[in-house]
Amino acid sequence: MLRVVVFILMINLLKFSVCEKKTLLIGGMFPMSGGWAGGVGCKPAAELALKDVNHRHDLLQDYELKVVDVDSKCQPGLSLRLMYDLLYDNDTKIMMLTGCSGVSTFVAQAARMWNLIVLSYGSSSPALSDNTRFPTFFRTHPSATLHNPTRLKLFKKFKWSRIATLQQMEEVFTSTIKNLEEVIKLDSGKGEEVEPVEISIRQSFQTDPSPAVRSLKKQDARIIVGVFYEDMARRVFCEAYKEGLYGERYVWLIIGWYPDLWYAKEDDNIDCTPQQLRVALEGHLTTEVLQFNLEKDKVTDTGITTRAFEERLREALEDVAEDDESATSISGLAGM
Repeated sequence: MLRVVVFILMINLLKFSVCEKKTLLIGGMFPMSGGWAGGVGCKPAAELALKDVNHRHDLLQDYELKVVDVDSKCQPGLSLRLMYDLLYDNDTKIMMLTGCSGVSTFVAQAARMWNLIVLSYGSSSPALSDNTRFPTFFRTHPSATLHNPTRLKLFKKFKWSRIATLQQMEEVFTSTIKNLEEVIKLDSGKGEEVEPVEISIRQSFQTDPSPAVRSLKKQDARIIVGVFYEDMARRVFCEAYKEGLYGERYVWLIIGWYPDLWYAKEDDNIDCTPQQLRVALEGHLTTEVLQFNLEKDKVTDTGITTRAFEERLREALEDVAEDDESATSISGLAGM
């Protein structure tokens, strides 16, 4: 009889302790559409991380983390409204999760007013490295400036000295190209016995890249560094196809974090077929940071291997996005 009483008491105590866990809310902004729909892939990854933390007994033992998520559509203006909605719905948020550089820039700049931590899983704008401007901002994705030394090495290896740039007028891209110019300028002063690399042609656009692409053609651009969001990339290469700005006489260096088959996505804003875009893209080069540890079978701090995590993530992506190709591709996780 005594054992039964003790057992019942233990069960009640366990229920009490579980019920006493305090919920900590995180505001999550995941772009499920727009220029970078990285939320489709990153949201399941964040949910896996949340599940792992909540199941561990050595982390936040008396608390449970929950994410209240919204679709930012990778739109800075919309993200501010969503942020205010999350902060003023009577439930305190201890942190904001953001993706897409434009969204992170607006949210992080405003968050300092509340001394609110903003953690980004996918924002590469060099401007976000300014701790004075964004004192409460942190990110797990490196700055896009990391790609520029690699681009310079490619230019020098293949003896490409006359470079053209084509940028979408967003801070993430303008600051990246500005840094590329600085990297090239610093390198030109080393006195090497090779023709110095220089950016001799510069073009930019807001929403319509056709005039800029035509200008590249007129100025005889051959080596072109293009930085723009995925939706604009389809427009750019549709125009490149029409202008004949492709083939063995041209090299395009573009962003590597677009999802697989991004050029085949249905897009009412262009009148080119996926096959035509594929022709225009033939031979292009991309750069991107490593997303996973190369030592696939090494146990990480989380207690699992990289290979095991990739398998879990693939399963999660397949479960939540059966009809979205970008969601079932791990290559689309990293972002801007």
